[in-house]
Amino acid sequence: MKFAHKNRKKQFFNKNRRGELTTKQLVTIIILITSFIIVLFLLFRLNLGETSTKEICHNSVVLKEKSGILAGPLDCRTNYLCISGGKDCEEISATSTVKVNPENKNEIMKALADEISDCWWMFGEGKIDYIGTGAFTKVACAVCSIVEFEEISVDSISYQEFYNYLKTTPKTKTKTYLQYLYATDTLDDFDEGFNPENYLNNKIEFGKTYFILTGLAEQGILTPRWKIWETKSTPQPVVILERTQENYEKIGCGVFLTKA
Repeated sequence: MKFAHKNRKKQFFNKNRRGELTTKQLVTIIILITSFIIVLFLLFRLNLGETSTKEICHNSVVLKEKSGILAGPLDCRTNYLCISGGKDCEEISATSTVKVNPENKNEIMKALADEISDCWWMFGEGKIDYIGTGAFTKVACAVCSIVEFEEISVDSISYQEFYNYLKTTPKTKTKTYLQYLYATDTLDDFDEGFNPENYLNNKIEFGKTYFILTGLAEQGILTPRWKIWETKSTPQPVVILERTQENYEKIGCGVFLTKA
């Protein structure tokens, strides 16, 4: 009888112990789920989706140079940017939105300058050959961004005005936007050595759609005279142009590296 009593006590103890373990597991699961929800909340509040997409692209560009053809195609997507003085853009499904003062040209130009700089950074700042010799004909293009404007009070900004902003506005402690993007302090080269022709005579009109584009090309195509690399695959400067078939054809893109 004593032996049976001891067994019953032991079984009861084991059941309670299993119950305690189950409770600990449940508490752990609840903590993990709560932590996951908090992390997701913070990610959405900080709007890190766009940055992550650009980082993924940059990483794939770096990997492509190191691994060559084994790395596969670039994992780069076009960013659909809405620069808005009020509401979100209605004509496109914007993947990112920058709110600006609709009457402040400097705020609008900063939004454009930052997007163009992101494009240059994503594709290696002119230091990376992410295609390789013979992998394309003439020009391999990366459409980093499609840009639209919503509720902007001013009609337009001239390219001359915008590039003067790049020339005089610091991007970092040591470089202006112009120095970072084009490795120059002067706009004179844009008139003599930059295609498309008469680039600085254009206007950025806020009722139109624009693309921001860079890429790689055979040496001599779209190459400013202050940026001549020794390799066959020549990094191309970032351009912002109205989104028209004519402008795509002027650049002469043989292949597009970015996904829509």
